[in-house]
Amino acid sequence: MNSTKQLRILYSTGPVDATSVYMHWVLGQDDPAHFAITYAQHFYELASRLKAKTWLISARDKKGLVKDEDFRIEFRSLKHHYRNSIAYFAGQFWSGLRLIFSTLLFKADILIVTQDRTFFFLLGILPLLGVKIVPTIHCTLWPKYKQPTTVQRIIQKLNGWFFRYGCEEICVVSDDIRDQIIKITDGKSRPIRTFVPTYREDFLKDIKVQKYRSEAEAFSILYAGRVEASKGVYLLLEVAKKFIAIKPNCIFNVCGTGGEVENLKAAALKAGIAKQFVVHGHCKREQLRKMYETSHVVVVPTTKDFVEGFNKVVAEGVIVGRPIVTSGVCPALSMVKSAAVEVPPDDVEEYLKAILKLATDKDFYELKQRNAMALRKQFFSYSRSWQAQVESVVQKICRKTPDINTYKREVVHRTPVVAESEPVLPRK
Repeated sequence: MNSTKQLRILYSTGPVDATSVYMHWVLGQDDPAHFAITYAQHFYELASRLKAKTWLISARDKKGLVKDEDFRIEFRSLKHHYRNSIAYFAGQFWSGLRLIFSTLLFKADILIVTQDRTFFFLLGILPLLGVKIVPTIHCTLWPKYKQPTTVQRIIQKLNGWFFRYGCEEICVVSDDIRDQIIKITDGKSRPIRTFVPTYREDFLKDIKVQKYRSEAEAFSILYAGRVEASKGVYLLLEVAKKFIAIKPNCIFNVCGTGGEVENLKAAALKAGIAKQFVVHGHCKREQLRKMYETSHVVVVPTTKDFVEGFNKVVAEGVIVGRPIVTSGVCPALSMVKSAAVEVPPDDVEEYLKAILKLATDKDFYELKQRNAMALRKQFFSYSRSWQAQVESVVQKICRKTPDINTYKREVVHRTPVVAESEPVLPRK
């Protein structure tokens, strides 16, 4: 590789509107559709700092292609994820082969890849062809509270080989994912780094800290996220039925899109609680922000069936100073325990008790709220972000690979990243 050739990075990411993120980034803005800084935006900033030529492939089901001098953005649907087993496995293999072909066609030096696109072990051929792979994993490899099926065990055994020998380092969004990787590799994986979702402190601008002042005030419970059975929306409905019977002066707000929106509305109507269990569907940023502001408690009732990776709603609830009610299914709990009430997974009665305690015990509520506000800072730390962790891995690759030493010198001569602060990055 000669000294004039650009570093080339292909990034296969999860479902994000990467073109919208890119257009706002070019203008020096965050995409207003998101509260957190998206991983796509982190990637654009990383690529700009490294002067790399890049190709981002998003899993979002959308048509379109963006190309400019150094950035290419493409959408490739993963509809096979929602089909039967045979179609799913065929789709995973085809998607993986297509990613391998794209990586080689692009002549990528580095492939950054999430688990959405394919099975990791299928990518094992790429290191033999000189491509360095950096997995960034955003969901647990199997549901935390369930034993893997026979097929899952076979896949994870093969993935274990990949995590030992097929990648450079591994970046994960929670300790739960790290523990699963350690398990399937018998503690012999490549180095593992943990990142956390990152927010700007502007998120707090003009945020009103809602306190529960009196019995006369309606107690507001917020659910935000995908409206799917595995995310616990029907569990929450059962909780609401019991809570409303005990404490009628309340409201449950459900915000988000998903396959169960209309069915959940119908179930609330049938139960006679539609006025107090309000399914809003998609909420724009400002509307959702207001929902956070007017809530007293944020509930994250993800079930045992879901492969939760972090759940940003937990972070956002803490940032706006709200107590959280959730279970160990949600890996983010470990970072906010003092601000949360932990309940056993899938237990309607325990969720009910937790919310009732917050609604009726003022001292307990205020303690959790103070703890939430004390935990905010960790989500504003650039040093713990996806970008900081991945950039560190890329720099190590550049340092130890003779053919790409030139990139190491470029990075070193740029303005260094200062921990705990967001660097000022160039824009196109």
